[in-house]
Amino acid sequence: MSYRESFRVRRVLPWLLISLLPCHVSAADDFLSPGLTPAELQAKLGTTGAPLVVDVRQPGEFGIAHIPGAINIPLEEIEERLEEVRHENGVLIYCINGSRTRQAEPILYTRSIDNVYHLEGAFYAWLRGKYPIDRGGIKKSGW
Repeated sequence: MSYRESFRVRRVLPWLLISLLPCHVSAADDFLSPGLTPAELQAKLGTTGAPLVVDVRQPGEFGIAHIPGAINIPLEEIEERLEEVRHENGVLIYCINGSRTRQAEPILYTRSIDNVYHLEGAFYAWLRGKYPIDRGGIKKSGW
């Protein structure tokens, strides 16, 4: 490696590492709720013990792809639609990468919805695991 190439690497590398740091920090498991893996959720879906699955993404994102049986309650609407979230088996909330899930958790907990779960790895993990997805259609309610 020439001196010029070495100089570029030394100059660019710290900035590259700093730019990746926020991604690493946000990926940390700092959820308030316990998590279910995609495999655990898949095993529960369709059973009497299945939690209500709530996708907190925007309707357009939900329409592209979502977990089968999930209902769409965007993060901005969750406070107004709390009664739809109450479920005897609890509620599992998810988004594409976990950021909106983290924002939804305290809203649910402060409104006495205690049986809350998150999807470990978020919807990205569901997709990577090649679990079934539904496309299109916006379900306003799970019942």
